[in-house]
Amino acid sequence: MSWLRRVLKLDAQQPETTPQRASDKKWPQMPTVKFDASLVTKKVKADLRENIDQLEDIPKKDRRSIYDAALSMIEAGGNMPLLYNPLLKLAGMSTSRAGEITRLLLFRAKAFTEQESRMRLGITHAVWMYANAPCIMNPGAPTDADLKQDAAHQAANGKKFEIAKGLKINGEWTLPGRGAGCKCVSRSVIPGL
Repeated sequence: MSWLRRVLKLDAQQPETTPQRASDKKWPQMPTVKFDASLVTKKVKADLRENIDQLEDIPKKDRRSIYDAALSMIEAGGNMPLLYNPLLKLAGMSTSRAGEITRLLLFRAKAFTEQESRMRLGITHAVWMYANAPCIMNPGAPTDADLKQDAAHQAANGKKFEIAKGLKINGEWTLPGRGAGCKCVSRSVIPGL
C-alpha cells in the first residue's frame, strides 16, 4: 500500500489497479483553507493601485480593468489566472512579462495581508527568512540593483523585525515579498514558544 493511500486513509480493500475512471475513485474530501477577504484593506488596495500605476507596460486606459483583475486575484486567495489571463490580452504583453507582473502584484499584496493578519492576532514580531532562491526579477540577466537586493536579503536572513514596521534593508523599510523578484518569507515570533 502506498504512503499516499495510508495518509488519505483510502479503502484498503480496493486493489490499486481497479479504478478505471476518475468517478470510480473514492477520494476523501480534502480540507481547504479559505482566504479571509477582509484582510484586503484600504492599505492593500491603495498599494495595489500605486503598483499598477507604476507599470509602464499597462496602458492608462487598461489600468482600471487590470486593477479589478488583480483585486479579484488577491481576494480569491492568490488565484493567479484571474490576473494573468487579462494581462495576456493587452497588446504587446509577453507571457513571461504577464507572469512577472502577476507574481509581483500578488507577492506585494500577500506581504501586506499577512502583516494585517498577524497584527489582528496580536503577533508583533517575525523573523526574516531568505528563500535560498535569488531575489532577482530576471535571474538570466540580473541588474546591479537586483544583485544588491539579493545580497541584502541574504544578509537579512534570521533577523527579527517588528511586523508593523518591517525590516530596514538598503535604507528602506520593507517586508518579505515586497521587493521586485523577492521570494523571501517570514516566520512569526510567538512569545513563550
